[in-house]
Amino acid sequence: MRALRTIASIYFFLFSTISSVSAETYIGILLDGFQKGCSVQSSGETFPCEERRQLYKGDKVTKLPNIHSLKIKWAPYAGGKELNATTLLVTFEPPENKKGVLQNVKEMVGFVQTKHNVAIGATRGGPYGPRVPQPGNHATVMPGQKITFVSESGTGKTIVFRDSDSQEIFTKDLKGASSVQLTPEEIGLKPREVYTWSISGARKGRPFTMRLLSREITKLVTADLMEINREELSEAGKGIKEATYLQFMSDAYPKELDLYWLSYQVLEEIKEKSTLNEDDKILVQELTKSYLKHLSETM
Repeated sequence: MRALRTIASIYFFLFSTISSVSAETYIGILLDGFQKGCSVQSSGETFPCEERRQLYKGDKVTKLPNIHSLKIKWAPYAGGKELNATTLLVTFEPPENKKGVLQNVKEMVGFVQTKHNVAIGATRGGPYGPRVPQPGNHATVMPGQKITFVSESGTGKTIVFRDSDSQEIFTKDLKGASSVQLTPEEIGLKPREVYTWSISGARKGRPFTMRLLSREITKLVTADLMEINREELSEAGKGIKEATYLQFMSDAYPKELDLYWLSYQVLEEIKEKSTLNEDDKILVQELTKSYLKHLSETM
């Protein structure tokens, strides 16, 4: 009976974790025309409009006497649907087949730049600890991809992976290291299976979920990343584009993929290997903020 209860609780944890994750990145920013008679209804609350106000999918913007004076910066595939003369519904409709997103990366980077100096809302997000656990919760990984696993507490003896039946499938001694790099093949991950991993002996040894992406999605993402890498850009420029693309895909298709963790790995590599100009520093800072916010929402 205890074993049945344990398995049931694990399934509940997996299901609730996956089903509760949704795109939380804002997709519009108020720039002008909101100064009088304007409010935003978001998550059941109403807020006054203000410069650089963040807009999320499903938000309703009301502006008197009409909405035509509003100037809004939209992310790709985002926009406003007029419900009536005074109300705008924030919409987000990326292509269902996931194709063509790469063509909008330049526009995505421009949107990230517009975010600069916009504070992360306290109601969506949370405090970030001194260590960043990797790859976090709900992560999806690609075949052949090297994944850096990092403990929350920076300590631990062994990393342990279990399948959805709570059966141990892989363990590795950390040998005193605070992180370990593994591939899905080493671990033995299979598509359509939800796994948990944890670090035994750690001060915070809670389990995190992860999945292996399908071949179809992996092929699409890999091809897009390769195309970015072929562009005539600096290493920092390529990395920023890659990180932006990975975060946007994760926000656009949250039920299918979450590659925020990989965007963070890319950003860390940029900071280690590249000399950044001021614009690049701003972009790396904003993309890192987005990752940390996403991490806090999925933990």
